[in-house]
Amino acid sequence: MKTIAELLDWGTLELGSTAIVAYETKILLTHILQCDNTFLYDNPDHSVSEEYIKQFYRYIERRKSNEPLAYIIGKKEFYHLVFDVTYDTLIPRAQTELLVKTVLALQSGEREILDLGTGCGAIGCTLAFHHPHWKVTGTDISAKALEVAQKNADTLQLKNISFIESDWFDALNGKQFDLIVSNPPYIRAQDVAHLFGKTLFEPRVSLSWGQTGFEVFELIVSQCIPYLKPRGIIALEHGYDQAEKLQFLLGKDFQHINTVSDSAGNARLTYGYRKE
Repeated sequence: MKTIAELLDWGTLELGSTAIVAYETKILLTHILQCDNTFLYDNPDHSVSEEYIKQFYRYIERRKSNEPLAYIIGKKEFYHLVFDVTYDTLIPRAQTELLVKTVLALQSGEREILDLGTGCGAIGCTLAFHHPHWKVTGTDISAKALEVAQKNADTLQLKNISFIESDWFDALNGKQFDLIVSNPPYIRAQDVAHLFGKTLFEPRVSLSWGQTGFEVFELIVSQCIPYLKPRGIIALEHGYDQAEKLQFLLGKDFQHINTVSDSAGNARLTYGYRKE
């Protein structure tokens, strides 16, 4: 048997001996032992069973192959909530919390919200959690992703969100919403390997939807008007260099168009109001 301290030291050394590696090693071990960091700190000499040691070794090997931590433990924190994730869903990013924060500030009262391309449901479920009087609909082309989204909604005990399997707007039957929000796959096809390495763990369709990365915005903007109420809002996350082009694209049917930058000063999302 090995102790908690021995496993943490070994795991950190195997992964590269950096501060982030030490943090991830603790996350992996707390997940296996079903404990918190305090238990690790208070019990460095605690002996770990062989079964858990073998599981920890497997987790470390998976992380060494650059598999995302969220997939290894099956969970990811987003906007102070915890979501299940699988290989069928994109891992929620911290940068997307800005999209949620912006949308929460844009609307009040009873509203109907569409989360387009919901994935694991992080955006839609978070909006529904913070505004119980909103009615949220999440759509995705992946039935398996929607299973994960529904599980997350059930875990959060949300009664004001539902999910529809749909290729973008196809299955919505003309239903109109007060706000459409989306973090669509906007990465250029040629950039995927550069950003994520040779082994891609996340669904490619959730990251890139075309050669330029802008095709998805052209589709959403060209099809969204029938699904937005007058003065309805569309809010889209995008790449740092896509804001100006997206503003121009929205200009035909939208007004009061604004772009919001993240903490690093990069343009991160753009929203606008449908013209009456």
